[in-house]
Amino acid sequence: MSKNNKTEKKNTVKFSFSLSKADYKQLLRYCIINKLGEKVAIKKILRTYLSENLPKPDEDVENQLELFKPFQRNIFDRG
Repeated sequence: MSKNNKTEKKNTVKFSFSLSKADYKQLLRYCIINKLGEKVAIKKILRTYLSENLPKPDEDVENQLELFKPFQRNIFDRG
């Protein structure tokens, strides 16, 4: 039987931008030194930059499931 040729959905976004000639030459030097392709180098540089410069998420997040906990009021309660 032949395989189904449907393409899988990927979690990627296409992005394009322009570089000056000086920046492009610098990118090519980086690629040659690290033996990488241009796309791989850009992804690596971007990942490194973001991991170093983005603030870390707070680990002390309160349990938010208790927000939806049923609340029962007594008819004699005031408030």
